[in-house]
Order: sequence, then structure tokens, then C-alpha cells
Amino acid sequence: MFKVAIIIVGGLFALIVIFVIWRVTSVGRGMRQRDQRLLTRLDPIAKRLERGEDVSPQEIAGLAARPEVRHMLFALLREAKRADLMPGAHSSSVAQGESALAYWMMHPNELQEAPEAIELVETVIKTADGRKADFHVYRYRMPPGHWAAKDGWLLGVAGPMQPESEPYSSMPGAFSRAGDIQGKITPSELVDWYIHAWRH
Repeated sequence: MFKVAIIIVGGLFALIVIFVIWRVTSVGRGMRQRDQRLLTRLDPIAKRLERGEDVSPQEIAGLAARPEVRHMLFALLREAKRADLMPGAHSSSVAQGESALAYWMMHPNELQEAPEAIELVETVIKTADGRKADFHVYRYRMPPGHWAAKDGWLLGVAGPMQPESEPYSSMPGAFSRAGDIQGKITPSELVDWYIHAWRH
């Protein structure tokens, strides 16, 4: 009987170890897959900038309109010493938070896709790490056919945002939970949950 118990416990431990290894490696694989999808969209502009060819502000504005590419786009422009091409409307703290949330959503372990629409609902000011910071709460809607589209407008959060930071100097944290449908949870409640989860 004792041997059977040891075998069962050993088997459960092995399963936990396998799950942890799978989870860690799947996060890395998912990040590479997501980034490759975004880099494919930016590659034509990157090649033209590399060759010293002209790139119009309208082309950059068209790319920057999609929040999921903004962080990578700004990094690309900064590397090419053409950060001036980034539209001012997409450099705000709110635009950066949109980008972080949409980028997070695209991970294969999360929603796998960027939202069809995303809008700021409220900026909640809370203390994080001993400093007051902005936490942007957005409502977003997934494209038709996506498993979360049936829920309509969902809430997500990005932050903490430090207003004095340079645009796109770092990617803020972002998160959304399945079931956080607009109207079922307040922005302040969502931020409180997020800060608690982020600290632990």
C-alpha cells in the first residue's frame, strides 16, 4: 500500500513538473510566434528605411492605427533615427496602453488575436510601488468568429503608466480576464484586482 502511495505521489509530481516545463516553454514559443506575425507586417517598411528610401507619414499613420504594432513600430523608427514619423496622436500614454493590451492579447496562450475595436473607459489613479500611477482601463471587442466575440465589450487594463516616461520607452503591463464584461465590474475594481495580482 505504501509503495502504491509513493508511485501515485511520484506520478503526480512528475505531471506537475511536466506542466510547469510546458507552460514556461509555451510562453516563449508563443511570444516568438506573435512577434513574427507583427514583424512580417513591418518588414516592408523596415527594408525601405534600411535602404534609405522615403517613407511617408501617411504610411506610418496607417500602421500606427493598429495598436498591436505600435511598440514594435516605434522601436523600428527609433532604430532608423526616424522617430519623428510616429504620429503624435499615437504617442500618448493612452495609445501606449492600448498597444500593450492589444499586443498581450495576441499571445497564443491568451486571446490569440488583436481586438477589432478598443476604447478608453477610464484612467484610474492608484498607488503602485509607493508611487501614484495611471492605470488605463479599456473596453474592447473581439472580431466576429472569435470565441470571446459573443461577450461583446470586455474590459482590460494597462499600467502602471508613469506620465513623465518617454513614449514607448518600455512596455507597460497589461491584462484582461475572460468574463470581465463591461457593466459587470467597475474600472476601479478591475485595477484593484490587477494591482493585487501584479504584486503577487
